[in-house]
Amino acid sequence: MRRRILYRGLILALLLPIAGQAWASRIIVTIDGLHGAQGNIFVGLYSNPRNFLNGNHCDKFIKVRANTAPVTVAFDNLQPGTYAVGAYHDENSNDHLDTNFLGLPTEGYALSNNVRAVLSRPEFHQAAFTVGNGDRPIGLHIQY
Repeated sequence: MRRRILYRGLILALLLPIAGQAWASRIIVTIDGLHGAQGNIFVGLYSNPRNFLNGNHCDKFIKVRANTAPVTVAFDNLQPGTYAVGAYHDENSNDHLDTNFLGLPTEGYALSNNVRAVLSRPEFHQAAFTVGNGDRPIGLHIQY
């Protein structure tokens, strides 16, 4: 019995550091530039080029109340890899990014690497950045 407990304890002690290191990354996103405090801010995290800016297909999202002061959110327990983030100011609280008849946003938004939609939808590789172990700060400035 005592040997079994020691054996389980040894296995647990060997596995915990491995599991902790594999998921130790965090992306800390600070959003500024909102021209009003009405509505919400949606922040999405993408790790797959096929899902980038494709409806509600982000890996994770965070919804917070809008504020004219900078707002910070964090995506925790991530694997090291390539990611992109985007945020938009949902001023009318309808839970989606409003667009005009051409499909261009009518609400403020921002993407990592300061990518903007000009003639077409931005691509993942334009907004992508690498995350290693530890914290990766990202700043997004909402533009209208």
